[in-house]
Amino acid sequence: MEEKELVERCLQNSRIDQKQLYEKFSPLMLGVCMRYANSREEGEDVMIEGFTNVFAHLSEFKFECSLQNWIRRIMLNTAIDHFRMNVKRYHHLSIDDDGVMMPVASESPTGKLMEKDLLNVIQRMPETYRVIFNLFVIEGLSHKEIGEMLDIQECTSRSQLVRAKKWLKEAIER
Repeated sequence: MEEKELVERCLQNSRIDQKQLYEKFSPLMLGVCMRYANSREEGEDVMIEGFTNVFAHLSEFKFECSLQNWIRRIMLNTAIDHFRMNVKRYHHLSIDDDGVMMPVASESPTGKLMEKDLLNVIQRMPETYRVIFNLFVIEGLSHKEIGEMLDIQECTSRSQLVRAKKWLKEAIER
């Protein structure tokens, strides 16, 4: 079934088609949510909340991008909203910069990790590091965009990314 037809049927409250949309995109979206969650259960909760938002705003989807990208953006925003609601400490981040960057080497320890193992390491990161790392490295947002999204200074985003990379490098080496 074409995406446009699937969306139209979902808008007509077809539970079968809503389930089909969920089943089509939930494995990928769980991966997005898991990068921002402390556990699988929390990732699943964020994803369910995200799909609630998807269905609530599906009538606003105008096919200007792929349905997958539109849903992914909603999941990202839901995860960030979850972060904002549950973490107050990101307003109290220290801004001093150690200047430590993670070296990029062809035989990087990350090359030895399986994707699942890397996700487990990332999930153990302190929450602020994890969110900023994911937004910058995985989602490709700029420090300015991250600052606006999290209501922090751009330099705070930069320094926290440096710390996140340092933390990740040390965790992988352990």
